[in-house]
Amino acid sequence: MTSEQLIELTKELIYEATHFNVPYVKQIYADNLLIVKVDENGVVDTMNKEQLLEFVQGNSDANAAPLSTKAEFHYAVCDGNMGMVIITRDLEQDGPSGRKFITLIWEYLSGRWQVVKESFVPRS
Repeated sequence: MTSEQLIELTKELIYEATHFNVPYVKQIYADNLLIVKVDENGVVDTMNKEQLLEFVQGNSDANAAPLSTKAEFHYAVCDGNMGMVIITRDLEQDGPSGRKFITLIWEYLSGRWQVVKESFVPRS
């Protein structure tokens, strides 16, 4: 996969996740997913795949309005069966909106590309 293809795959992920497409989210995130969020005070919170799916399913069940898909892409690299994408997004989850640097680590597993790690840190 090229870096450009990885960016396109990430754009697809953003669209499907922000529109609460549960089957898509279930297959695009690896079973051993780890999401790490760091807030502006340095407090760390983590989430696994089960917790992510609960969040997405809850929004789907509630017919929640889709979240913004806007993303600013800073860097993408793909090397063999691993890839990394760094973006900035405005997130509305868990309170007020805030700009975040997001790093996604992709890996080619079980015949498809999956997100294995994701981190969120504040962007001032």
